Amino acid sequence: MIVVVVVGVLGVLAILVYRRYAATARTAEAKQVTGGIRAAQEAYKTEKGVYAAVSSNQASFYPSAAPGPFVTAWGDKCTNCVDIDAWRRLAVEPGAPVMFGYATVGCLGGTCATGFVGPVELRATDPFYVTVAQGDTDGDGVPCVVTSYSTSNQLVVQSEGE
Repeated sequence: MIVVVVVGVLGVLAILVYRRYAATARTAEAKQVTGGIRAAQEAYKTEKGVYAAVSSNQASFYPSAAPGPFVTAWGDKCTNCVDIDAWRRLAVEPGAPVMFGYATVGCLGGTCATGFVGPVELRATDPFYVTVAQGDTDGDGVPCVVTSYSTSNQLVVQSEGE
């Protein structure tokens, strides 16, 4: 009987560890794509002198406007972008369908879109961008949010694995 209890406890622990691992793996997509967007934004700034204004605002997600526990193919028309070809010009193209929605807003410090949120202290003439990845990969209504800023090399992750 003791052996059965021990095996049961070990089984429950294994399931919990697996679920945590799977949730962390889902967040890895957002971290990887956000890193790709960061590199693309820096390359764009090197060429044009400003960051690309791709999304209408930080909540204008692409390829799915309301990301959830499903995947969405990248490459369709963007209905909530600054213009339809904005993501193509930035040259961000994940190799597979994604579970997160992505938004990236580039602007000058004093001319940013309404509703900008972030730990950014800039002069009015400083170009910057913010990238937000949001997804509810487990469908519980609590989104995981990964944010990247041009002023920092760190990713801010909220509710990892959700």
